[in-house]
Order: sequence, then C-alpha cells, then structure tokens
Amino acid sequence: MLKSTDVSTTNAFNSMKALYLLLTIVGSISPWFWLLQDPTALLSPTLFLQRAFENNIAAALASDLLISVVAFLCFAWSELKRLEVPQLWLLLYIGLTFGVGLSCALPFFLYRREQILERN
Repeated sequence: MLKSTDVSTTNAFNSMKALYLLLTIVGSISPWFWLLQDPTALLSPTLFLQRAFENNIAAALASDLLISVVAFLCFAWSELKRLEVPQLWLLLYIGLTFGVGLSCALPFFLYRREQILERN
C-alpha cells in the first residue's frame, strides 16, 4: 500500500516540476516582450518608475508587484534556511527578480524547491 502512495507522490512532484519549469520559461520571455516595446524606459530608472506609476491602474499593478516581491524574497529566505540550502541562492533569486521579473524568479524557486524536496 505504501508503494502506491509513493508513486503518486513522485508523479505529483514530477508534474509540478514540469509546470514550474514551463512557467519559468514563459515568465522569462513575457516581461521582456513588453519591456522591449519601449527600450528608452529601460535605460533610465527614473523614467521606468515614472511609467510604472503613470496612471492608477499601472500604480495598482506596480504596488501589488512590489509587495509580492518582498513577500517572495522573505519566503525564499526562510525556505532556504529551513531546507538548509546555502543562502547564496537568495542572490540568484534576487537577480532573477530584478533582472527578469517575479514571473521568472518565483516559478524557478518553486522548481528548485521541488528538486530539493525530492532528494530529501
């Protein structure tokens, strides 16, 4: 009986890993597709922030994203600590978050977390 639950748990891990990997790929392409539509904003942090908060809807989305980033980084830090993964990995997630986007960093973190949980 234990064997069948182990198999279903392993299948669930594998399907979640595949989903997280797919979301990482999509999440790394999607933000840059939109950002490259206006490359001048990428060269100036001031202009970038001005455009991010240009109207109420954009400000709501940017605020939501910033709060989500803080929550994700706190969660990643505590999970890395709990799973006894070197804290240096946090630098990678910070880099992915601010270099590509949360839509890439979060699914990649979850993918790596599934790998670590699978090994343990």
